[in-house]
Amino acid sequence: MKKLIFLLILIIFSSGCIEQKACTEEAKVCPDGSIVVRVPPDCEFEPCPSTSTIAETTIQTTTVEKISSKLLSWTKEEGTRVDGVSSCTMIKGNEYWMYYTGKDIELAISSDGLNFIKKGTVIDMKDVEGVDMVTNPSVFMTKDGKYRMIFEGSKMTENKNDRKLYSAISTDGLVWTVEGVRFQDEGDGKPGEIFTSVPDIIRLDDERLRMYYTRGATSAIAISDDDGMTWTKEKNLDLKRIAVDPDVVRLDDGTYKLFFTTFDSEWGKGEQYAMSASSTDGINFVIDEGKRVIPSLGYDSRSRCYQVARWEV
Repeated sequence: MKKLIFLLILIIFSSGCIEQKACTEEAKVCPDGSIVVRVPPDCEFEPCPSTSTIAETTIQTTTVEKISSKLLSWTKEEGTRVDGVSSCTMIKGNEYWMYYTGKDIELAISSDGLNFIKKGTVIDMKDVEGVDMVTNPSVFMTKDGKYRMIFEGSKMTENKNDRKLYSAISTDGLVWTVEGVRFQDEGDGKPGEIFTSVPDIIRLDDERLRMYYTRGATSAIAISDDDGMTWTKEKNLDLKRIAVDPDVVRLDDGTYKLFFTTFDSEWGKGEQYAMSASSTDGINFVIDEGKRVIPSLGYDSRSRCYQVARWEV
């Protein structure tokens, strides 16, 4: 326990002042280091800052420092899982179901997570009105036991690539029905914020859904309370550097680990690699030191690192 420091000062009242009870000017050092004094009329010490607030802040700081050491070391496994990119893998029964971007949105299934058998196209661009490409699927289970996929649909025009998020619904994960446009956030006018893409979705303890997505050079977070049918932007994902293609994992202790693609300098130029960040609330993240994954082959500005973490339904 910190030693209390007491200061005693003699107070002298000049004549003509209204006489009132004077408190001794003692000061007490609180557990958080702040100082409080005695106040009239009872001359009791002012209350110290809430111990619960102090404890919560200490826990959050300690927890971030603790989880920052998790999921830092990754070893690249030999071989290729599928000829595709931007995958979302869920565990269904005893199998790994991987939805990924191929010609359209494809499905491959594995019993061991390493050797996958292609099952074919599940979302064809011809099934989505007004787009010429479908990519970047993210799948989650709805509260009534169905599966909903949030994916990107894009339309190339002369001056703009219009990219927004759509949804599809399925009862078995194999046959999907497209529902329509779900969300679009074209950013805050910063350079490179030109589309809404690469969603990753987790379910919170209160049954709402949180979506992490990219807009070009930056990423952001949105929330849904109706199983993914409507989304409201929560905030920009501020990591103080280029952060795209976010992929989040909620750990067993309720904390979060975020993986993202970044560049050494400006978007699309220089070395490209994956980094990670840690959080106690899934909204405010602190970047972990070092690089998680560095591609072994040359990448140009049109390429990006594969998502490196698996999210389980």
